[in-house]
Amino acid sequence: MESSDDADIGRAAIDAIEALGSERRLEILFALADREWEERTNGYVMSFTELYEAVDVDSTSQFAYHLKRLVGWFVAETPEGYRLTYAGDKIVRAVRSGLYESPPAFDAVAVDGTCPVCREADLVADLHEERFVVRCSACESTLLVDSFPRSQAAGRSPAEITESFGYRIWSAFVATRGGVCPECYGRADASVDAHDRDGVSFYTVVSTCRECRMVIHVPIEVPVALHPTAADFLRRHGLPPLETPLWELFGRFASDDWTVDVASRSPFEARFEITLDGETLALEMDDSLAVTPVDGG
Repeated sequence: MESSDDADIGRAAIDAIEALGSERRLEILFALADREWEERTNGYVMSFTELYEAVDVDSTSQFAYHLKRLVGWFVAETPEGYRLTYAGDKIVRAVRSGLYESPPAFDAVAVDGTCPVCREADLVADLHEERFVVRCSACESTLLVDSFPRSQAAGRSPAEITESFGYRIWSAFVATRGGVCPECYGRADASVDAHDRDGVSFYTVVSTCRECRMVIHVPIEVPVALHPTAADFLRRHGLPPLETPLWELFGRFASDDWTVDVASRSPFEARFEITLDGETLALEMDDSLAVTPVDGG
């Protein structure tokens, strides 16, 4: 019996992946990508002859066979010649960046921030089961987990790897705030989930992509922090959201500086108050996850 997942794959996807199963075809994609790089032109077109001369193939007929297998999926045929499609470009970048290779291990790096569970300032970042992890070394609570491509470690020290994740994670949240999946750019739907740990309730925004099914969880305070009014408030108090690593804010979210009052779970309604240096900002979130400043709050 065919499962729902098998039905999603389809014959076209199988044929497209099989088309990549040849060193010569990958060479064709790389030749097109290399010429784009040399010419600094996206979608650069090469003639049949130019492309044939750039690939190590014994005959034009053999080359034409391999090229034909790529056309439509990974190579576009135009009146002037051939160029990479979006899919072809992604394949080249995936191979070149070592997407299929494991990331290297690196020594744990101490990072700024306070654990929201035990309130200790003992956060570290390291590699665990091929994923980037920020955890508390005092209570062993895991604060954040993210995928770790090998390319993100290339040419970076452990401290620089950690810093790069600080920026990359924010970029994903900015995309999901607009309903965009940061992986495939499909439509991402958001909802609120309630959690309880040791008698303490907290909430997360869960964004799920309709196309690739990527799921991203963020504390409910994150979309609040990204609201222009809140972002300006945080910046004036030395905590610019897009420049402050998210794990550094986790302890703030769980402190007396930030309060969350959930009036209703369904429909969702909540009020947030941020108090820094004696100044307080109040905001509200409705069931659509829209954030609105509260006048006089």
